[in-house]
Amino acid sequence: MHRPTLLPSLLLTLSCTATQVNAQEDLWGLCQPLPAATLPAAPLDGLLRMEADKAFGDQSGGSTLEGDVLLRRDNQRLSADRATYHHAEGRAEATGNVVYEDTEVTIRGSAAEVRFEQDRARFVDADYRIHALHARGDAMGIEQLSPTLYTLESASYTTCDAGREAWLLSGKQVRLDRERGEGTARDVTLRFQGVPILYTPWIRFPIDDQRRSGVLLPRFGGSDKTGLDIEIPYYWNIAPNYDATLGARLLGSRGLMARGEFRYLIPRGEGTLNLDYLPDDREYGEARHQVAWQHRGPLTRSLWLDVDVNDVSDAAYFQDLGNSLDVASTTHLERRADLRYAGTLANGHWSLLGRAQGYQTIDPRIAGPSRPYQRLPQLLFDGRWGGHTELHLRGEWVRFEREDSLTGNRLDLYPELSLPWRRPGWHLVPGIGYRYTQYDLDPLAPVTDERPSRGLPVVSVDGGLHFERRTGNGLQTLEPRLYYLYVPQRDQDDLPIFDTGRLDFGFDQLFRNERFSGADRMGDANQLTAALTTRLLDASGQERLRAGIGQVFHFEDREVTLPGEDPDTTGRSSLVAEAQWRPAPHWLTRATLVWNEDAELVDKGVAQVQYRPGGGRVVNLAYRHLDQALEQTDLSFAWPLGPRWGLVGRWNYSLQDRRDLELLAGVEHESCCWRLAVVARRYVTDDGGAYNNGVYFQLTLKGLTSLGNRIGDLLGDGIPGYEQKP
Repeated sequence: MHRPTLLPSLLLTLSCTATQVNAQEDLWGLCQPLPAATLPAAPLDGLLRMEADKAFGDQSGGSTLEGDVLLRRDNQRLSADRATYHHAEGRAEATGNVVYEDTEVTIRGSAAEVRFEQDRARFVDADYRIHALHARGDAMGIEQLSPTLYTLESASYTTCDAGREAWLLSGKQVRLDRERGEGTARDVTLRFQGVPILYTPWIRFPIDDQRRSGVLLPRFGGSDKTGLDIEIPYYWNIAPNYDATLGARLLGSRGLMARGEFRYLIPRGEGTLNLDYLPDDREYGEARHQVAWQHRGPLTRSLWLDVDVNDVSDAAYFQDLGNSLDVASTTHLERRADLRYAGTLANGHWSLLGRAQGYQTIDPRIAGPSRPYQRLPQLLFDGRWGGHTELHLRGEWVRFEREDSLTGNRLDLYPELSLPWRRPGWHLVPGIGYRYTQYDLDPLAPVTDERPSRGLPVVSVDGGLHFERRTGNGLQTLEPRLYYLYVPQRDQDDLPIFDTGRLDFGFDQLFRNERFSGADRMGDANQLTAALTTRLLDASGQERLRAGIGQVFHFEDREVTLPGEDPDTTGRSSLVAEAQWRPAPHWLTRATLVWNEDAELVDKGVAQVQYRPGGGRVVNLAYRHLDQALEQTDLSFAWPLGPRWGLVGRWNYSLQDRRDLELLAGVEHESCCWRLAVVARRYVTDDGGAYNNGVYFQLTLKGLTSLGNRIGDLLGDGIPGYEQKP
């Protein structure tokens, strides 16, 4: 029987005191090679074989070996100048240039004692190398007390090249218990560039992939809004399916914040609960908090629960304590619980959704009548049945609530029937539907009809052709498409507006039978959409170019509008064009244009260019224009300057307001065993133009841990295509 290896488990256990490293080929690309030992083939029979220039026996049953001594068992090799083997005890004593090797580790020491039968060993004045992790270190003593228990005296650990110990972890006494999966150490110091940056008199840590409770390394940074920002998190492994991270976050200009994240995994789902609490904000003058709970999971095979609940203490919370422009500009927080059931029936599928939904409006400038309604509750049905004839049925019943507003119930039923003909080269899909909406409103002046209703037929015909032709090694398509829609006009001014707004006009909107979201308005239509799309595909089938253009031609005015709007009397819609083009493998361009021919204005314009040649290099340039409300440019990049240095940056600028929305500039440096990223950032926090300035940095000690902010997440959100290194 093959006996368990004696020393590899010890040294690999020591390496597990560090955070597990994502094993990528280039992780140690800047390091000197640390090859594994090349061992001659040996039979894996568990037998001990001995070689030496000289061998002597004594009357006690021992053997003395001298000169190029070699003891081999399976894939283990122990060499020394001199060794004594006591056959009765199964014990070997080696001195002089002692070297232990196997396929994973190499250990050198002045002396060693190995008890093969008892799985015990001790090395004196030893240094070791773990080849796969590019790790090495030394210890005054390494001792294996049992197959699962080890002690180390005055031990060190690093993944840096010899003579270039940028960082070094050391401890006077280390005890590793593989059976319990944990270790303890005393008098532990972490040094970076020779300077102690972390010390603890005692620490307990995991030595396997099991989670363990304990203090995590601190995170720190700083900004104008918070001052110096330091967080010390504590990880609490409550149970195999529960854990929590508790933190104390010191905000230099505001006070001490308590933070907590609780995660759970149960048979019926998984979720996360986050809580931040600042009992006394010195700048704001009051206590502040943020709560967020997300849960999702199956209650049965077909029934799913989805919960998303959020709450903050005040309107300025995200402006003061958020970390991005998007977060700082948040105006509403959703509070929602969904219960969804899905089933199949007669060549089709259907789903039923029950929802309770509300919002916390955190922007006090939004008046009550402009705030969103609560849905308490909402029931949604959606079913599709196929065959030669296709049936689609949508249904909704919802109760709308809002303080000091018109409230009530709404029932909306919308069956659609289509008869699709689809053949190679063409398709024709005529369809007919009927939408019925009924209200039951609560009494409130000046409402005269508490049960208004609306019923409308919807007729559509969708047809298109598909042409193909060979172009060199590729294929080009030409796809003309016509879409006719008819919805008669009905006066809907007596219907309330609960959740309805006008949909953004784009290429997809050309082929929809609704121009409003929600059921409070059904737009009248007598119109024809004409569109043309072309695509270029290479020999592998990859799409190199897709471009489309289309327009809607109206045969009647659109009388149905939202309150305060005039009827639309134009005979045609804006011209819509979109394109995506890959001129070369490393280039990607996208563009969207909505051109108002009558006003000779661009309603919407978006242009994006991305250059991504690989090796972590990416450059993005974008331009965005929306009516007269928004006009921005956005430049971002991540560009390595060789194997060790790299630059990152972003400039988001409002042409309309003539001000910067976000500025970001940073540098990344990488060496054999560590990586440092420093980023300076400035972004707008409110409509008044106030800025938050911050400096963030992250120091990664390869094979050990990271200190500072999570800059990879910050850059990934701001720079499309940014590749976060392991």
